[in-house]
Amino acid sequence: MATATASGNTSGPSGIAEPMSGDFASLRLPAHMQRSSVLAAKYQPEGYLAALDRETLWYDAIWSEGRLFLVCPPLNNFRTAFRKAVFRGDDRVLKFRRLRRYARHEVAELDAPNCPAEISVLLQGWTGTSGVSRAAHTEFAGLNTAFVMSRDNPIEWLVTHARYHRDAHGLEALIVMDNGSTAYGIAELRAALEGVGLSRLTVLEVPFKYGPVGRKPYRRTEKYMQTALFNVLRLRFLGQARAVLNCDVDELIVTRGESVFDAACAARLGFVQVAGHWVYPAPGAEGPFSHADHSHTAAPPRPCPPKWCLVPSGRLGGFSWDVHGMERLPFLRRRTHADLSFLHCRSLTTGWKSLKRDQVPQDTVPDPEAAVAAEVLRGMLGQG
Repeated sequence: MATATASGNTSGPSGIAEPMSGDFASLRLPAHMQRSSVLAAKYQPEGYLAALDRETLWYDAIWSEGRLFLVCPPLNNFRTAFRKAVFRGDDRVLKFRRLRRYARHEVAELDAPNCPAEISVLLQGWTGTSGVSRAAHTEFAGLNTAFVMSRDNPIEWLVTHARYHRDAHGLEALIVMDNGSTAYGIAELRAALEGVGLSRLTVLEVPFKYGPVGRKPYRRTEKYMQTALFNVLRLRFLGQARAVLNCDVDELIVTRGESVFDAACAARLGFVQVAGHWVYPAPGAEGPFSHADHSHTAAPPRPCPPKWCLVPSGRLGGFSWDVHGMERLPFLRRRTHADLSFLHCRSLTTGWKSLKRDQVPQDTVPDPEAAVAAEVLRGMLGQG
């Protein structure tokens, strides 16, 4: 197992550093400096501001080939001051090159010829300091890699997901971002996944807020963490992977031809978009449910937003990663691979999104693509 660990800290008005835990060189703002919401109060349901990440200045500070990247939530009320802030790497002033703004995160880029042990920022009279994560792209070089984010999903779901994509698509490496699970510890999760037998496994402890759900049409506007950490992986770990798959724990990629990784490598853009649809347990079935129990679908099937697989060294490797595609390339969402699809298992849920997902519909029909996945799942029985 190869987990790169970096710890950050913050300095309050007194200048006393408060250590942070986790696998990210992150920096928190002090109590007297908080990020403002961009949403009007009428779009903020009860508890919204408590769920909003108002305190993280950056999720990770990543050094790679003479550049230091700060992956931040949207800077909002700090953006102007951040551009004028003084950054130091081991007491050497670092030149601020650019700030790239995306829908739900921002990336600052600084000149840093050598990798510093620490980076500090002087912002509006406050000084904060964090560690620095050195990029580790060689750890995943040439490997078919997937990443998932999880919180309290049963460990057997994560193991099944990894084994399925190992057997069906040649998965070789996996990054799991665990966002505060309380049902088990990181060591237990890691030990179970090590049994899958992948070439590379990294389990990251994610200490950040996932983000609030606003009222329509701003439900996802300030859910910062997910896409920001996708791009931490892009900048820190996965630049040399053979291909990278974005596929959640409750989703299984089905192929009628080559593997999803081979399809991405063969594509002109080094990128494939995969269409999906919801699948359900058979009518009358009772939980708890597994991936293999999801054998039926609606007539016609209910579609899901697409997922993707990308060659990081390909033509789209420099674009920002988003949940359902590459940010700023919306035209790609209309182009899905003819021989690939994914099954979105409706009843694999811990209930954090919707309790309705526990309800088994009674008007569904057998799904032929779920039958293809079931063959792989049956073949896994008794295997390591």
